[in-house]
Amino acid sequence: MTRTPFPKPGRLRHRAPVVLFAAALVVVVFAGGMLFEQSKPFPYELLRSAKKTAATFWNRDWSNTLRYRRSVPDLRPDEVEAARIVSRDPGGMVDPFVYLGGAGRFAELCPGHLGCIAVEYAGQGRVARVYPYRPSEIESATIVELPYELALGFDFGRNSIVRSMDTYPNGDLLVVFQYQHGFAFPYGGGVARIRPDGTPAWYRRDYSHHEPHVNDDETSWVPSLRVGQGPLRVRYDAPRQTSSFNLPPCAKPYLDTINKIGSDGELLEEIPIFEKLAASRYRFLLRTPNNPCDPIHLNSVHELGPDATGPSGIRPGDLVASLRNLHAFVVLDRDNFDVKALARGTFNGQHSVKHLTGSRFLVFDNLGVEADRDGPSRVLMIDLADGSETTVFPGPLTSEAAQLLVSQTRGQVSISPDRRRLIATFHHVSKALEIEIATGKVLTEITNVHDLTPLGDIAGDAQVVLFPMSGLRYVLDP
Repeated sequence: MTRTPFPKPGRLRHRAPVVLFAAALVVVVFAGGMLFEQSKPFPYELLRSAKKTAATFWNRDWSNTLRYRRSVPDLRPDEVEAARIVSRDPGGMVDPFVYLGGAGRFAELCPGHLGCIAVEYAGQGRVARVYPYRPSEIESATIVELPYELALGFDFGRNSIVRSMDTYPNGDLLVVFQYQHGFAFPYGGGVARIRPDGTPAWYRRDYSHHEPHVNDDETSWVPSLRVGQGPLRVRYDAPRQTSSFNLPPCAKPYLDTINKIGSDGELLEEIPIFEKLAASRYRFLLRTPNNPCDPIHLNSVHELGPDATGPSGIRPGDLVASLRNLHAFVVLDRDNFDVKALARGTFNGQHSVKHLTGSRFLVFDNLGVEADRDGPSRVLMIDLADGSETTVFPGPLTSEAAQLLVSQTRGQVSISPDRRRLIATFHHVSKALEIEIATGKVLTEITNVHDLTPLGDIAGDAQVVLFPMSGLRYVLDP
């Protein structure tokens, strides 16, 4: 047997300078990369723009922009409508609801367009009204435009996502857009008021980014943000001194705001929710955010109803805001918008916190943990009066298949006018469920399946496809 001799001590000494040089080079490159990213010297922005430009030209084809989850080859185009909404119970879908669309969605109902931006159903799956998607007209209706870092060749129609919505009393829609990752910074794509014929009343290109809330007087609360300059520091009054702590470094952090928008698109008020949280007794949650460039990630805002009550003087007209990256939601005072209460529980990465009744709130819990596994996504009822947490869905009457649904991000809850049912949107599995709150029973199943053949060549080879589920809501959601 031939043995490899152990290197002699002289050889090791010979190699030591090479090893040390290689290690030093790695350290220098790593430190230089960190400094380059932090200071962003010339030609950083040119390289960033070049990367975005390459991504844009890679995505010039509409068939790539229509980012469907997967084809459904065993379903014919003439079977799509019947497969889309299936009521499992006589008590399901008795109230009108609006189904959010976008490019490629409901193409058969909005011929001559890229699809419908939304469709209103009059209950039991009967189409009552369609809103054609007119992206070029929406962009042309811009009344406010904030500066973005955009890839050369950026196109609003191709590179925007119809993200969320709410309804005005007269049937208009308030629609929030986001930009596809990598094509724009920041990602918030603005907010528009859309008439029933699909034409825009106005469009604000203003970093709006998640689920809004329309009030009875046609004002609205819209999640938005400002781009900050890092590193962020939180200062506060401690006994006999002023103290502070720094968040982990980030050059351009997102500082979320809640914007109050008038019916005409005018900005009436901007609530700096990051600063409000930093000034509250819950500020220390900011010490270790899971994303220092997006420390709280506001993803819904909802105004409390007329029967609202609870600890710390919670009352009607206060706001509840969901902070995904802190796995928490807060209640803000309706007058000065200070943080009154903060709730955390077993929910994780949650979305769409809605006031139900009294001191009770519904939460779409994306990544909640059961005793024996991660998931499924749940709908929880949180009572701020006693801190209790009740699982609404899955419930005792939930089918085995429905108990396995997981949507890692996004998701939405809409409450029926009688507050006995809800619609839960599972983005990543292309489904929404109408659920009986008392039992967790699934009353209706909605699958986000669409026929792309009316779009012609821009759809590529695809015919029947599943899109991620963007959102559904009752027309008269409280």
